[in-house]
Amino acid sequence: MVTPKLGVGYSEIEDSFAAGQEMARVAMAQGGVDSCDLALLFSTCQHQPQALRDGVRSVIGPDARLAGGWAVGTMSNEQLGYGGFQSGIACFSIASSDFSLFRADGLADHEADVGEALGKQLVAAGADGADIPKLLLYDSVNRLSGRTKLNMATPLLAGIRDAIPQLSNLVGAGLVGDMAGQPTFQWFDDDISQQSAIALTFSPQIGMHTAVLRGASPVGGYHTVTQAEGAAVMEIDGRPAVDVISELLGGSRDPSEFAFYVMLGVNQGDAWAPYEEENYSNCMCLRTDLKRNHLIMFEPELVTGTRFQLMSRNHDFGYIACKVNDLFTQIGDEEPFFALYINCAGRAGVYAGIDDEDARFVQNAIDGRAPLLGFYSGIEIGPIRGEAKPMDWTGLLCLFTTKKS
Repeated sequence: MVTPKLGVGYSEIEDSFAAGQEMARVAMAQGGVDSCDLALLFSTCQHQPQALRDGVRSVIGPDARLAGGWAVGTMSNEQLGYGGFQSGIACFSIASSDFSLFRADGLADHEADVGEALGKQLVAAGADGADIPKLLLYDSVNRLSGRTKLNMATPLLAGIRDAIPQLSNLVGAGLVGDMAGQPTFQWFDDDISQQSAIALTFSPQIGMHTAVLRGASPVGGYHTVTQAEGAAVMEIDGRPAVDVISELLGGSRDPSEFAFYVMLGVNQGDAWAPYEEENYSNCMCLRTDLKRNHLIMFEPELVTGTRFQLMSRNHDFGYIACKVNDLFTQIGDEEPFFALYINCAGRAGVYAGIDDEDARFVQNAIDGRAPLLGFYSGIEIGPIRGEAKPMDWTGLLCLFTTKKS
């Protein structure tokens, strides 16, 4: 097959139409792309979705497929930012037979139904195979009732599995407009929607290789969730959940500060084998219910009977270069043409309370070996032991390649 051509553009212009024009022009020039067949677009919620789309369209033309949505921030090979007017785009010159786009609507309070509908579309189009790379983007926030709720990845993936039992070769993200929980808008061609789930799939001739960057490790032994309902963890080891976590932290944090700090790791591998980062999914606390002493998690993964370990964050990003270099080694003689970095917004320096940016280490490690587009997400979805799972406090670097015939 002919290797797709691709360029990435980044902008911090405040005028949405002008920002769309600028980044699309940069992307087309960087990739040497004369005509655009597919554009992947992300911006913060500071931009007007229609004006940004129209600015992009004025450069890529009316016929290119378009997908993406609001995010906390964006990045390219050399630039990154969040919380302002950042926007980023990847413009592909790619055969129409090498990719497909799908969408299912009505996500709020119906995650499993939307997942099943999306999965059925993939099956009908023959895009469900294990050799098909899949990118899933969905709205993380539901404010339709007037209060903020989260759309959950766990039932969304369960719904997709009703149609595609073996859900492999899939990565994705829950999109959110800012750290205050601004709902996202998603672009799907010329439509602008909310409460949607979008899937971008590629042909089997395109490979997707993934490195999972967790930046956390277990502290101490295993504990068991003894009572849970939905995203609420009520009891751990037969005691109120908040009391147990307070003891494990040695009283170093007030329970009101557990939100976005406490992480519980679930080992999907051998419980007694040496620690292997690839086997863990991190589950982050969204808030505490201090009246009931419950932990409210981002996802309803921690069901009654789940064994977990308390996780400690690691802000030494030296491991990232090794992971990125290993990823480029793994592709062998396949040709990389695109790197996509999905980064938990909580890992951004300002929000994590640190001076470093893990994304800078990713940029430096890639070192221009592939065009990079990245964005900051609410929830990440990536492979654990070959199966797509929701993750928190995670960076997912996805390297897309063309396979040698």
